[in-house]
Amino acid sequence: MMLALTTMTASYASEKNDTTVIINANKVTIIASDSVQTITVKGKKGNDDYFYENTITKKDAKTIRKRVFDTEGSKLNLDLAYGFNIATNVPNGMSFAPFKSREFLIGLRYSYTPAKALQSYSVGLWCNWRKYTLDTDKMFDKDANSVIGLSDYPDNAGDKRSCVSIFSLSVPFLFTQKFGHDSKVKFSFGPVVNFNLYGRLNNEYTVGDYESEISVKGIGYRPVTVDIMGILHYKRVGIYCKYSPMSVLKKCTADGVENPQFRSISIGVFL
Repeated sequence: MMLALTTMTASYASEKNDTTVIINANKVTIIASDSVQTITVKGKKGNDDYFYENTITKKDAKTIRKRVFDTEGSKLNLDLAYGFNIATNVPNGMSFAPFKSREFLIGLRYSYTPAKALQSYSVGLWCNWRKYTLDTDKMFDKDANSVIGLSDYPDNAGDKRSCVSIFSLSVPFLFTQKFGHDSKVKFSFGPVVNFNLYGRLNNEYTVGDYESEISVKGIGYRPVTVDIMGILHYKRVGIYCKYSPMSVLKKCTADGVENPQFRSISIGVFL
């Protein structure tokens, strides 16, 4: 502590052509804020009444903050997000339950911030799971021509749930704007390219004591979709909104028959 105190005092006092050396101080107090740092010494060897105080001004503090900010450069972020899917442009006779239609993503994102800049640029790779759950007494089904439609549950069925599940590898391209060097708030915006690798229909229900879980593969989902994403960050926590202007399912099957078309808006927490 005494070595650090002597070094800081000597470097600061050099501008004043004055050097203070304190040997065996009784008590040293350092108080730091965003704009001021104060060093107080009470008592020293041979003089218990000795008092010394030195304050680093706001100008010096700004210089220190700029040097720290300049060293930020590149970072690798671990991203986590959990939200709800709200289906839009839904065809007649079909309805979705937003709080049962969920999304989860996890992945890494590389970001670069130029020196002294308030803007940063990032690209990443996320694993993204989405499901869209029906809010009707119907369930998803696929006919012999691979066309997705709705069908009835068996008689006396209970605990019914039917959804479309999609797994994707997503590549986000985000631009981030920070609102001041000392601000804890920033906003990210940009496209997210989804490479959809897996899609199924999942139907669950019970009849009496019998539980049934049916998984239907081979549904006609789009292999690549593009979303628009915005994230409002405060410190380490963010709220995201993502719009998917492209339908989850392909418009037509190989035979030219149309699948049901719907888009979605996702809202949730981003960490």
